[in-house]
Amino acid sequence: MDSPTVIASRAAPGAPPPVSRRTSALIGLILLMIVWGSTFVVTKATVRELPPLTLACIRFFIAAAVLAPFAMARGGFGLLPRPLPLVRFALMGLFGVATFSIGFNYAMVYASAAQGALIYALLPAAIAGAAVVALAEVPSRRRIAGIALSVIGVAIVVLSGKSDTASPAPLLGALCMLGAVLSWAAYTVLAKQLAAVDQIVVISLVSFIGALMLVPLAIAERLGSPWHPPSPQGWLGLLFLAVVASALAFVVYGRALRELDASLVGAYANLDPIIGVLTAVLLLGESFQPPQVAGGVLALGGMWLASS
Repeated sequence: MDSPTVIASRAAPGAPPPVSRRTSALIGLILLMIVWGSTFVVTKATVRELPPLTLACIRFFIAAAVLAPFAMARGGFGLLPRPLPLVRFALMGLFGVATFSIGFNYAMVYASAAQGALIYALLPAAIAGAAVVALAEVPSRRRIAGIALSVIGVAIVVLSGKSDTASPAPLLGALCMLGAVLSWAAYTVLAKQLAAVDQIVVISLVSFIGALMLVPLAIAERLGSPWHPPSPQGWLGLLFLAVVASALAFVVYGRALRELDASLVGAYANLDPIIGVLTAVLLLGESFQPPQVAGGVLALGGMWLASS
């Protein structure tokens, strides 16, 4: 007996072939990186109105609340493997939500959005290294060379950073972004090993766990500080980060990891700094020192080499 797919293909002669799951994953990944590339500017603007830890905590509680009804409708905890991998979920909440958002948000406090975006170019190297160690993936020599070039370029960007209004403590901001990069690499490896599980259920749970971890830090941050409600633009920035760049984006990322090698997914993170730099220059009017331009060119060239 023919499968429904075969019957459908016979019923529609001349129709374009269906898009493969791998192709869908790649398309989703590209759109995802465009969204995440814009988060440097959005976070830079929003963190001026909401303190970094408070922003992170509220962001992921909203993300969990958005996904929870869909997760329950799909079967909720019944879709999770048994026994429940509680330690893995806790680590995913720690690295993918808590420490990542802390590092990223504080990087946008102390460094410019453009500098943070260029340092984020280290992410493919970090993910490739983590995938080699934890997942036994073997990157090509070309990808290794591209990653090495990106590392050199980012090092130049970090060492040539200078203080200004947009970047009051560039070295501290660079260290915070490096922490975010390493956290996301660890999360990617952990998420890859749960990629076969329903991602809406997984991400809703991980977002909630990570937000809970941030609660004590957010409370401590607010002690002694008066509450100033964000402007409408601040609320819009928060909702974009929570709903689009967290809830939806994390689900797309998890599904991409289901179809693709973790190191290949990491290579597509090359789009993040490109979008981040362009939006920082166009929307925030940020500029570069000549050594930073040279380092950025090296980093972007390495990213192209690693992903081509």
